[in-house]
Amino acid sequence: MRKRALYGVLTTVLAATLLFAGWTPGVSAQEKTTYDFVIITHSATIPFWVPLVKGAQDAARAISLAEGVEIRVRHMGPHLFNVEEQVSIMENAIQSGVDGIIATLPDLNAFDAPVANAIRQGIPVIATNVDDTSGDNARLAYVGQRDFEAGQVLGRKIVELVGTSGKIAIGMEDLGHLSLQDRLKGVRDILDQTDIQYDILHTTADLTVAVSTFESWLLANPDAKGIFSVDQTGTSAQGTAIRNLGLKGQIVSGGWDLAPATLQNIIDGYTHFTIDQTPYLQGYYPVVGLYLYLKYGIAPSNVDTGATVVDASNVHDVIALSEAGYR
Repeated sequence: MRKRALYGVLTTVLAATLLFAGWTPGVSAQEKTTYDFVIITHSATIPFWVPLVKGAQDAARAISLAEGVEIRVRHMGPHLFNVEEQVSIMENAIQSGVDGIIATLPDLNAFDAPVANAIRQGIPVIATNVDDTSGDNARLAYVGQRDFEAGQVLGRKIVELVGTSGKIAIGMEDLGHLSLQDRLKGVRDILDQTDIQYDILHTTADLTVAVSTFESWLLANPDAKGIFSVDQTGTSAQGTAIRNLGLKGQIVSGGWDLAPATLQNIIDGYTHFTIDQTPYLQGYYPVVGLYLYLKYGIAPSNVDTGATVVDASNVHDVIALSEAGYR
């Protein structure tokens, strides 16, 4: 029931958007009936992308029902974080003549040329999840979290749980990743106003390495108050590290995203909270934006998908939505 209700709401939002834009059934600016959209992310194998891709596919189905067109959505990207490989994948997609691109932009310079090339060829590009914040990229809009502000949310939650002094570690899996850097800046903006001491750990996107990194730091810092992360893998690793070392109730843990392991760690009391960025919407809205732009010339808008704190008070509701594919 919850799944059908949410799908109905999203479909209604799409229909209202079309009507507000002046859409009339049976009237179209173009005769094109099939659209080929690609989602190009800086990695393709982590579970984070599952609800994002589902959101894109649901939007494609909703548009098909409302407009009588076919929208194909494909997801591609390097196995793990690799800007050079992602750029190459984007260039190949442009050359193949796709109709629209939804892409993460995790570098301030690398995507300027391929995105500009796509726009010149009439292929609209909407950034999702990670944006080029330099202002030099020609992408039409960004759908995702405002990373600096979301980092401040994490920082405030840390202060709430550990106080204004003590020692903590903050893990970061991909060095040079724009979103993670901006989140970390937001966290530091809050913590630097306190007496909290923090170490930045390169935890990597490998779960085993992340667990080992946190364990080593905790063993070397027996007076630590907490471990935190600005990414999904490190957040999942925290609960395992705390469990392995028998530190439940002694170490505060929190971070990012709704990986199943993180949600279970919240239930089990090893992790105190995580921050959700609603990846489902990061897939849904870009597909709507690309279609409205191509079919009706409506310029897409930026969409902030939020920074919701998930803890023991709401984790079961979030799991229900996650199991339905919406978080």
